[in-house]
Amino acid sequence: MKSKTPADLPRHPDALRKMVLQLLQEREEKDRESAWQMAQYHQQIAEQHQVIALKEQHISVRDETIARLELTIAKLQRWRFGRRSEKLSADQLRLWEEALETEIAAVETELDAVLADSAAATSPESTPKAKPRRHPGRMKLPDTLPRVEVQHAPSRCTCGQCGALLESIGEEVSEKIDYVPGHFQVIRHVRPKLTCRSCGTLESPPLPAQVIDKGLPTARMVAQVLTAKYLDHLPLYRQEAQYQRAGVPLSRSTLSSWLGQGEYWLSLLAGACKEALLAGKILHADETPLPVLHPGSGKTQKAYLWVYRSQADASHPIVVFDYAPDRKGIHPQRFLGDWQGILQTDDYSGYDALYRKGGIIEAGCWAHVRRNFYDLDQSAPSPVAQNALLRIRKLYEIEAEIQDDPPERKAQIRRQRAGPLLESFHTWLTEVQMQVAPKSAIAKAINYALKRWPALTLYLDTGHLSIDNNAVERALRGVAIGRKNYLFAGNDAGGERAAAFYTLIETCKLNGVEPFAYLSDVLDKLPTWPAKKLQELLPWNWTSPTVA
Repeated sequence: MKSKTPADLPRHPDALRKMVLQLLQEREEKDRESAWQMAQYHQQIAEQHQVIALKEQHISVRDETIARLELTIAKLQRWRFGRRSEKLSADQLRLWEEALETEIAAVETELDAVLADSAAATSPESTPKAKPRRHPGRMKLPDTLPRVEVQHAPSRCTCGQCGALLESIGEEVSEKIDYVPGHFQVIRHVRPKLTCRSCGTLESPPLPAQVIDKGLPTARMVAQVLTAKYLDHLPLYRQEAQYQRAGVPLSRSTLSSWLGQGEYWLSLLAGACKEALLAGKILHADETPLPVLHPGSGKTQKAYLWVYRSQADASHPIVVFDYAPDRKGIHPQRFLGDWQGILQTDDYSGYDALYRKGGIIEAGCWAHVRRNFYDLDQSAPSPVAQNALLRIRKLYEIEAEIQDDPPERKAQIRRQRAGPLLESFHTWLTEVQMQVAPKSAIAKAINYALKRWPALTLYLDTGHLSIDNNAVERALRGVAIGRKNYLFAGNDAGGERAAAFYTLIETCKLNGVEPFAYLSDVLDKLPTWPAKKLQELLPWNWTSPTVA
């Protein structure tokens, strides 16, 4: 029988042992390499599954958002073309119609943005196509309006496909309605049409990005409509009549559409204002009713705009409005989130939960204390109320003298001068409280002050804190005036839109910025402005562009 042992195997036991150990080592290295490769393979599979899961989640969220927006548009269209309640007057009906037009435009703009993001994030095959919307033909701008031509030069003179020289074969002209304070004009964007004789390529310089893509208005025109409604308190049907007298027939539906599309951009800045506000450690808060129309009933329900303002002596004051359908305390909790600091409010119980959870210190408002005694004295002259008003007036006289002093100096003078006055006031209130009927009006005014005494005296040791909450109440005046003119918001989304507009307009006013100039400039810049530089467009950082 022939031996199967290879002839080249060593015969010495030590050599054989060495060979076996070497073979075993090589086998172990191969096993480790195979295990490493298998682990890498499984890791790649896990990563791919994770990417797929994230994409599926993104697609699911996108599809839900698209379905929600399409459902909202359908609902708004039903409200718009359905039967109207006979309980509404003619003026109220006009306001209701313009609110619906604005809301439809806002939702359609958001839907377009979602679809555009989806197209950029997914393949064209998996991107749902937007349903074509039927829009009325573009209105012809009156020939009587002055024209301002803007020539757009081509970026290159050679064909991008073959490199041959481009030749001009005509022009493309786009006209946009523009508003300069005091008059209208038409901006004519003139772009040469260039062709390449060699390969037949046809191109024109692109139009600059617009706040309303392919729309009729310039940024200044949108800013005019917005400031006229939320700063000058003119409903759109009144603006429509004004523009008609000026020879520019702009319908309410068109103006509503511009408002809705402009809100998409300005809401980004309103959100940035909120982030900057919550970076502070002292805030004022208040709330005011905002009637909102209840669809189908012809009646309004009471919603609220909650307003939050930075400390009164802030170098860059900020005021932010937040819409809520009711006055429940959950809304300030949601808005403030994990914020910690001093919150100055009135005696509304909706803020109590914030103080109980800790992290937020309550500061009282002496204006509310004074108001209780003032109303009492006006209804029936009272020596007690007059004495209280005199004592409170002395506190305000001290504040008037130190209003321009630095915070440390304010706190020092308050402790030295206002501290003894407050101690005497507290002793006097306690004595009078025991002498009056427990349920009398004067007892209620005294109880209000004594119950909140720690919060009312907090300002003594905090130089940045105000003696009252008037700073935030002044920011609500514009809302009160507007409420008398446009009567109500069309729905909850209209209330949220009003909150965003009021945030920017009132913050502009606090920082000495002219709202129309500001909104005109930022609406012109936002379509191409990088998100990471959004802070540069906030009212206190904004600089007016140089006018040529």
